[in-house]
Amino acid sequence: MEERPQAAQASQAQVAPSRLSSASEVIDALGGTNSVAEMLDIGASSVSNYRKQGFPARSHFILAKICAERGLDVADAVFGGYQLQARPKAYQRAATSSALASAAASPALIQLEQAGFKRVSLPILQPAAPFIDRMGPEMQRRLFTFTDPGGEQLCLRPDLTIPTALAHIASGQSGEARYCYQGTAFRYQPRGSGQPEEFTQLGMEIIGGGNGLDDDLAVLETIINTLRQAGLNRNLRFVCADFDMMTHFLTALDMSSQAREIVWRLINRAQDADDFKKLASLQTGDKNAAAEAAKRVDANAMIAGRSGNEILARLSRLDGAALDADSLDAVHKFLAYLPAPNGFAEISTAFPQMKSWFETRTAQLGSVILPAMAGAAEMSDISFAPIIARGMAYYTGLSFEIYAQGIDRPIAAGGRYDDLLQSLGAPQPLSAIGGAIALERLNNAVEMQS
Repeated sequence: MEERPQAAQASQAQVAPSRLSSASEVIDALGGTNSVAEMLDIGASSVSNYRKQGFPARSHFILAKICAERGLDVADAVFGGYQLQARPKAYQRAATSSALASAAASPALIQLEQAGFKRVSLPILQPAAPFIDRMGPEMQRRLFTFTDPGGEQLCLRPDLTIPTALAHIASGQSGEARYCYQGTAFRYQPRGSGQPEEFTQLGMEIIGGGNGLDDDLAVLETIINTLRQAGLNRNLRFVCADFDMMTHFLTALDMSSQAREIVWRLINRAQDADDFKKLASLQTGDKNAAAEAAKRVDANAMIAGRSGNEILARLSRLDGAALDADSLDAVHKFLAYLPAPNGFAEISTAFPQMKSWFETRTAQLGSVILPAMAGAAEMSDISFAPIIARGMAYYTGLSFEIYAQGIDRPIAAGGRYDDLLQSLGAPQPLSAIGGAIALERLNNAVEMQS
């Protein structure tokens, strides 16, 4: 009679969970050789070999995840020391204040803090999707991307604006926020170009501020003051663009939404007005193709495996996306006029429907933005180019680039990006503008002028 409790205790001991310390024990706990083979999508003979040789690295994540889901306790050594844990998304975490305190801050970064910007430190590893979705084709080609063991596509940050926007969204902060940062950015350069693939970016962002030009002016003046305090106080050159102008112009044209999207993509790719015309010529088409086809195609007929209705629907979509010759000429003319010395007057004459809005906008820019630039450069060194900042396709309003004598690439750039944060997951639209300085180029420019 006394043996029954002992047997029951032994039975309970046998079924109590215990730590799995070998590949063979894990395989048995997961249902045996055939079950694990199905999980890994490999042959049963390979799994049999794992019992003796251990799991290869490529299987660690899959099996560790399944074991965690089933509540199995597996020794770290079984999966090569890999410890499965929930890793917060890189973009959801900015550095803590203690980490910031220990980080080296340049005098310029300290100046930005003194100007009212909150310093943040952002992860170098970022989710690739936001950069692929919101940066232009040129910048997409320059991303360093890879896939982590969990299957997530990551990249080395090519700039710090999108990481700042993502961190702001994750913080849940409401109201205006002003951030500053300094960190390394990474961009692929063609072999033999002589350009560095790593550079230090010092920058600032104003998120959730006003929609007028006050924040634009604040960012521009802060950058100019930073350049001046670094010793670069002469021979600057400004190149500006205003994407509000292009948006307003395209809206006024008799153009479908699909065609406007094509125009924007071409502008982001083009070097100038003539280059745009060459690229756009490939997009021209007959806007009446669907109407003509409807006269000849039986909607109920089957043609090359497709119904007539399917063919007509596709032609209708292509009609909407096609750029007709008149629209192409109008956009080309607008792009060509903008950078001309008397371009604003030419636009008002050529496009009377834009005259009132265009003159109001140029007056605003002339009274608010131009004086700040004129205080740092000669008027002859301030120009307007409709197609700049192609790498950052998220700009929606005023954007600018600043050049120094002897440096053929901008030492600073910035612009407004009012639709970026909502596209990244913000619950509502947030106005935003930012600017950044390439510190290595700034240092080179200061040395050349000293």
